[in-house]
Amino acid sequence: MSERVLVVSLPGRRVGEVVQDREGRAQWRPDAAWEAGGQHPRLGASFLLRPGRRPRVPGLPNWFDNLLPERESELRRRLCAMYSLRDGQSFALLAVVGHDLLGSAYVSPAASISDDIEPPTTEEDAGHEPSPDRRLSALTGNQLKFSMSMVGERLAVPARNESGAWIVKLPGQQWDELAEVERATMTWAARSGFDVPEHFTVPIARLDGLPTDWLGRAQSAYAIRRFDRRDDGTRIHNEDLCQALDLPPANKYGNDPKVTLDGALRFVTDFAGEAAGREMGRRIGFVIASGNDDAHLKNWSLLWGDAVRPTLTPCYDLVCTIAWPDLGWERPDGPRLALGLGQEHLFRKIDLATLDTFAERSQIPWAKDEVREGILRAKESWREIEGVAPERMRRALEIHWKNVPVLSTMGS
Repeated sequence: MSERVLVVSLPGRRVGEVVQDREGRAQWRPDAAWEAGGQHPRLGASFLLRPGRRPRVPGLPNWFDNLLPERESELRRRLCAMYSLRDGQSFALLAVVGHDLLGSAYVSPAASISDDIEPPTTEEDAGHEPSPDRRLSALTGNQLKFSMSMVGERLAVPARNESGAWIVKLPGQQWDELAEVERATMTWAARSGFDVPEHFTVPIARLDGLPTDWLGRAQSAYAIRRFDRRDDGTRIHNEDLCQALDLPPANKYGNDPKVTLDGALRFVTDFAGEAAGREMGRRIGFVIASGNDDAHLKNWSLLWGDAVRPTLTPCYDLVCTIAWPDLGWERPDGPRLALGLGQEHLFRKIDLATLDTFAERSQIPWAKDEVREGILRAKESWREIEGVAPERMRRALEIHWKNVPVLSTMGS
């Protein structure tokens, strides 16, 4: 067979297909009727900006590559082992996990290749699965995280062909108290007036369906309700900014081509409207105040749902990363923003002049005011959750607010 085909659907509508040739190159081919009808429902910003077929590329087109765990990550390694795939077999991996992706896109193999992408059935390979009647979902990022269902007071890997309503994140070996710090940061964001899904820490003993050797030595995990799933299980479409900007996952830190918070704010404002842009500006202020060095392009997303124009998704993956010394103020130059702001990356150089440059470069006159508003909200609401935040987070923020010029001069 010369080509392998993955059919791409949104709820109630086929929107196109991803086709792979013999050399392993893949191409996006939109459904002609879907495009002629104005791309309803929406798949993503880049498809609206560049309609039609895309050139063939190795692996997968960027938008679809961003649906998978990142290359060489622990989650990808374990998923590939489960299905006897190599790390680079992105097309085949998407074929087996396309039933439960972030957002509402559903990717299914054409019948002619279905035999090639079924999960392994040997006893050795089956041992990688959490259980014979369950299947893990593909979630993006590097951290071990799983889509799970609430069953009473426990969380369990969903049955095959079902979708969980919760994302559960394991902390890994090198990040002590990650679950507790993320919970505290997200609670802080909620108290600062941002849209934050329900979230909590959960004892590892209350997780069902995961292989025990995946759990490590941690005592707790972090759980957050999925904003892309409704209570009845229906899906809500969204895309991260790597997808919206048609960038590969490896460029989530905006390195090549260069993308900064200045340009990202301009894009969101132009594409999603002023209200979404102002909200993003306030969230940037919270990122600065909370000492978050990981607010990269895949941690900002557009929520489409059934709308013609998107807005920002609820907050997710907000973590006070400076709580760990090697990410914080023990680094030689101190902590860094994931994406440049007004030509600065280093927190220690962010002052009011930086915010002026940010407003100029983004060409948005209110950008500085919204970042300042986000900072003030964070500083004013910190006292409400300070008592329940881990000690490492409290110590790090005390240093952070003294060393970042814009923080030391604003608020209490």
